[in-house]
Amino acid sequence: MARLPLGPALRVRFNRRLSPRSVNRATVSVTSGGLSVFGGVRYDPVLRDVWYQPNPGELRQGLEYVLTVRSTVTSWDGVLLGRDHEVHFIPQGRAGDPPLPQGSLARDIAPLFLVRCVDAGCHGSVAPALGLDLSSPEAIRRTAVGVAARQRPAPGPAGVTVTDPHWGPLARVDPGVTAGQGRPEYSYLLYKLLGDGPVVGSRMPLGREPLAEAELSRVSSWIAAGAPP
Repeated sequence: MARLPLGPALRVRFNRRLSPRSVNRATVSVTSGGLSVFGGVRYDPVLRDVWYQPNPGELRQGLEYVLTVRSTVTSWDGVLLGRDHEVHFIPQGRAGDPPLPQGSLARDIAPLFLVRCVDAGCHGSVAPALGLDLSSPEAIRRTAVGVAARQRPAPGPAGVTVTDPHWGPLARVDPGVTAGQGRPEYSYLLYKLLGDGPVVGSRMPLGREPLAEAELSRVSSWIAAGAPP
């Protein structure tokens, strides 16, 4: 029986990346007896976490709850989990969740790409690979934020085999349609940095050490905040 603080989001980590479309309020729930807890559901593609953020005041201290991730959730290639995953917990302490770090393109993201991707010789300002220029904040906004990924496979005999046809085309960086609510789980560039999921070709940066988990989370948090400048 887990004992968790009242405020933070509830998280379940998986050993494989999931299809974001399958992670929603129909497949992830928090209940206590016959009572349902209202809140938001998200998927973290870096840590492979499914998380549930209860609305303020929904959880009661000392009452037992169950966080359920249903068997109908699928991995990114469409394979079902096969069984329900349950976490039993009792919330304790004071409510309050510190804000997630959002990051800044100019301060946190562009310098990272400059060192890891531009200096590698692939995505500089002169003939960048696939037109993806990561050499400056302005270039990133112009060629990545809200820009369709060229490598994302298309269905049909002329395209690469699509293992998860429900995803459809992906933006390199998906800033979302609502301010401050970007979608790292649908951002092709993040999956290229991770090296798996719905991608074609090798992990970025090519032929060099992959980004550390903290660096990947920095990119993911920036996208989730709507890819702010």
